[in-house]
Amino acid sequence: MWIKVCGAILFGLILILLVMDLLVLDSVYDSNGRAIEHAIDSGIIRSGIVTDAQQGLIQLEQNTLRAATIQAFIQSQRLSAAMENPIMKDSSFELKLIYDSSDVPWIDVVFRTHVSFALPGVQYPVTIHRNIPYESIYK
Repeated sequence: MWIKVCGAILFGLILILLVMDLLVLDSVYDSNGRAIEHAIDSGIIRSGIVTDAQQGLIQLEQNTLRAATIQAFIQSQRLSAAMENPIMKDSSFELKLIYDSSDVPWIDVVFRTHVSFALPGVQYPVTIHRNIPYESIYK
């Protein structure tokens, strides 16, 4: 009888820990996704070069865009210089500026991290991908 009770309590505790980890994973995914979108906006503002103000033509400088976006992301998420905090470890941030066939620049960001919360030995990989077009001509 006591073994069944102890087993049920242990099963319930493990279930609670897994649910807590699931909630933290969802929160990390949502908050980092929004932070990436805001960081891209910040990077666009900092790296925009006005080539023709009369026509509203603005170009993006890729290295400045990358540096400004990473800096804004780290600042908004309160991460260390290695992009880590007590919950997220082994993080990487990749930004590419890609032009499609009609010369519209697309800002492609992939953020990878490992999340660990309730169970210290268990890490869950999280990949957040954002692909945002930048319409540089305003009419």
